[in-house]
Amino acid sequence: RFIVNDETIQYVAAFGGDALPLRYRFAATWAAREGPLLMWILWLTLLSWIWRKPMSEFEEESSRELRLRVVHGFSLILLLISISLDPFRQTPEFFIGAGLNELLQTDLMVIHPPLIFLGYSFCIHLCAISLSKIFTGSKSGIQEQILAVTRPGLLIMTLGIGLGGLWAYLILDWGGYWAWDPVETGSFLPWLALVGLSHLR
Repeated sequence: RFIVNDETIQYVAAFGGDALPLRYRFAATWAAREGPLLMWILWLTLLSWIWRKPMSEFEEESSRELRLRVVHGFSLILLLISISLDPFRQTPEFFIGAGLNELLQTDLMVIHPPLIFLGYSFCIHLCAISLSKIFTGSKSGIQEQILAVTRPGLLIMTLGIGLGGLWAYLILDWGGYWAWDPVETGSFLPWLALVGLSHLR
């Protein structure tokens, strides 16, 4: 809807606009709360589809089913929150949107949020693996499963945090490359967890 600038939807009317280049119209999708939640659901669903079969030859069927149920349950919670925000509500009469904030009109806005939410999705899958192993009492194949998720998750989170820090430094002027802002720290803590998991062997 953003790409075709469908201003009958209030979310598009508020943050979109014909004057925006196509890439910024695409990035405006995650300019507020509704868009990132829907993007997070998309990433979780994609990773669930990729790992819908056993993640290793040692993963038991009961563990696999519980792992997928945990991820789908988290996706359902995010979907319910998204529905409560009503991302597709119609634009009221005489509504004039402010458009995309100028600080968000950068190529880093196109790349950084999707990477961060993909990294969060890897962390949710790690949680699902752990919970499935705890509740089924199975330990078989846990190392292979954890590493299969941790390695790409750590790479994605490192890229996302690095690009986000660059954006904060160059565009947002947050006072330094790393100012310990809650947003920066919120993505740093899962990164620390991924670093720890990658070294636990």
